[in-house]
Amino acid sequence: MSKLNLNAIVTKALLDNQFRADILNGHRNERISEFDLTEDEKQVILAIEADNLDQFIHRLGRWMYATEAAY
Repeated sequence: MSKLNLNAIVTKALLDNQFRADILNGHRNERISEFDLTEDEKQVILAIEADNLDQFIHRLGRWMYATEAAY
């Protein structure tokens, strides 16, 4: 897992209004292609159901923590 790339997604979503809108409105696949992610990371990010950025960040963070704890 690349924490750096996952954190970069969160940071960009916090700073870039269009990126934030895109990851919440069905254009997530296109936007995350900008990052060097593993196939598992892509699948997890695409599967996150979120109505707002807080939910997205929380769910991504929960997965990151669970994955880290497994190692």
